[in-house]
Amino acid sequence: MRLDNISELPSYLQPGCIQTMQAVDAPMERSCYINSPEYWGQAKRDGSRLIIIATPNVVYYQSRSRKMKPQPCEEINQVLQEAAIKLGIFILDGELYYRSVTGSEHRTPAQAATINANRGAAKAIPKPIYAIFKALWFSGKDLTITMEAERIAAGEKIGECLRKDFFEILPTAKSKEEKAELAFKQESEGREGEIWVLKNCVYQGGKDKHSQAMLRTKYCLELDLIITDLTLIKGAGRPFSAAIVAQEVEDKLIPRGSVGVGFSLKNMKEILRRHTAKPGSVKITVRCLGVTENGNLWHGRFIGLCE
Repeated sequence: MRLDNISELPSYLQPGCIQTMQAVDAPMERSCYINSPEYWGQAKRDGSRLIIIATPNVVYYQSRSRKMKPQPCEEINQVLQEAAIKLGIFILDGELYYRSVTGSEHRTPAQAATINANRGAAKAIPKPIYAIFKALWFSGKDLTITMEAERIAAGEKIGECLRKDFFEILPTAKSKEEKAELAFKQESEGREGEIWVLKNCVYQGGKDKHSQAMLRTKYCLELDLIITDLTLIKGAGRPFSAAIVAQEVEDKLIPRGSVGVGFSLKNMKEILRRHTAKPGSVKITVRCLGVTENGNLWHGRFIGLCE
């Protein structure tokens, strides 16, 4: 896509130049953020970060890595252009995900299509949904230098002018009760976790592990899995590169993909020794964020051997 300089915007808010504000792992328990009046909460969506720069003539889509992306679909592009004609140029910060026929969220259309096929709806086209976190520019104002509360409010105002079948105004939990309900809902629905933002912070592009402005809390799952195989050696001095694992479910082994991180060299040597002596008998504990639609581990990490 040819990138034009948008005269109304500063250099750091031009298409392909915007650094997204990225969450880092929270150093404290989620209860601390639930109880703190300084933090607001938002649900984590299972999609890909996307910045939208909407003008009356062209709509630009930028990834977190500052690469330009194609429009998700013609309908979304048209709605955004019409809104920009009415509201003027605006910039949204949010997440694009694809919804399956079951309502589940996925990073790619292919992942959502897998669910559709498994539910007997192979011809159903996964629907792109854009979840609005906040706005970075609105009504001729640079919102990156204001407070987070103002950015969220502007995003909500823009979202009210967009079609609800393609856009979602991500709810923001502000009170202690709302934040507790957010955490309960995220966990009970098996979602990844929550985002906590300081309501009075300025927009900090990039990822600063020491920043407390934008934090994430996650729900992890620990599984005891059986090693069915070990992959070939890739690194010097490593007995294997990853363990192929499966889960025992009602006397059946369900494949769960592989895990290749978290092992010490000592762990790997002991696993190799046990697996060589008696294949299929080695059981390990793995921590993950759940399983994918294909049943594989989602961000699995070795925790220890099951004795």
